[in-house]
Amino acid sequence: MAGWLRALKVAVLVAATALLWIPPVRHLVELPTSVEMSTDDEMALQSFHPFSIHAWVRPVDPPGAVTVTADAGDFDVTDRVFGFIPWRTRVHVEPAERVIVGGQAVGIRLLSEGPMVIGYRRAAQGISLAEAHHIEVGDVILSVDGVPVHTAKDLQAVLRDKRAPFRLLVARGDKLREIEIRDVHGVPELGVYVRDKAVGVGTLTFYDPATGRFAALGHLVTDADTGQPIQGRGSVYQAAIIGIQAGKAGQPGEKKGVFTGVNREVGEIDENTPYGVFGRMDASFATRTSPLPGPIPVALPGQVHPGPAVLYTVLHGEKIEAFQVVIEHTARQMSPSTKSMIIRVVDPRLLQAAGGIVQGMSGSPIVQDGRLVGAVTHVFVSDPVRGYGVYAYWMLHPNQHELTFAPTEPERAQAA
Repeated sequence: MAGWLRALKVAVLVAATALLWIPPVRHLVELPTSVEMSTDDEMALQSFHPFSIHAWVRPVDPPGAVTVTADAGDFDVTDRVFGFIPWRTRVHVEPAERVIVGGQAVGIRLLSEGPMVIGYRRAAQGISLAEAHHIEVGDVILSVDGVPVHTAKDLQAVLRDKRAPFRLLVARGDKLREIEIRDVHGVPELGVYVRDKAVGVGTLTFYDPATGRFAALGHLVTDADTGQPIQGRGSVYQAAIIGIQAGKAGQPGEKKGVFTGVNREVGEIDENTPYGVFGRMDASFATRTSPLPGPIPVALPGQVHPGPAVLYTVLHGEKIEAFQVVIEHTARQMSPSTKSMIIRVVDPRLLQAAGGIVQGMSGSPIVQDGRLVGAVTHVFVSDPVRGYGVYAYWMLHPNQHELTFAPTEPERAQAA
């Protein structure tokens, strides 16, 4: 009896496998239940006959396919498999958006809202007043007795004329604390090391001609010592790459760049977010230096797929070059999140010059199927040929949704 049951199970398995090779059954299995597109797109769907299709759809050649065009919104495309089994494909349509692709090396100067504490030192009193009053590394000092301080020099100047007691307004993350300093004789010394800005070279991702805003870097700018986000405003300048330290396993490489237009800003930074720095930019700089002749569409997250793509970045001087990469994996993200895709460098020129992805390459735009799909954000420390990218759509709409996706990729990554 047991032998008959085993034979029956094997027969059912073989029959089910064979059914998958029958064209109508394979077609049924491959039919999408949901798709997304923009108002610029035409989407082809295979169809059985007879079929019934809702509005916004027009038949095209060859027979057995329809092309969907639509205004923004949601609707259904219905069909009847084998002529009687109802099938529905849900279509989500977003307004088309086009941007000027970047790739330029840019100098970033981001000023903190106030001096950030990066360490303690023993002052004249023999102690660090800041540490004794529970001011922590990473805290930002915003004011002294209501007088705003934006730089280390501001803080020194205000304290020079102060006598205890006085109050400090300190930001820790998104919370404000008021700290009273008392029982100090003479001119007070807080006993802290502070930093009030971050400076570096990165890559411009895109310029949006519809809003006049730009996006760069693709990741948050943090303080080098504390790892804390730098909240404030800043400027963007033209930059040039003067050398490259190639990366290798365990040792990420880096671009070495210099500001070439320190006397003229090409953009103003007003946001530092997990998706990069954002602000307003000189339209003539963005359009004049772009590697492509005009705006291209921004891909929806669902339109990005594993396969070949092109990365734009600068390796020498200010010349933007195109390099071949492969998107190895895409994450299904229904709301904004970082680390949307894994990319691998396959271009021999980039591999020879840099060993793959290096620091300073963050923000380099990635184009696939004629659309801007994302930007480089991080390099795998153990394998510089590979790294993470973020969807360009999230960079264009970073504040529309809450974060819901936590990447599980075990590779250790470092900002590129």
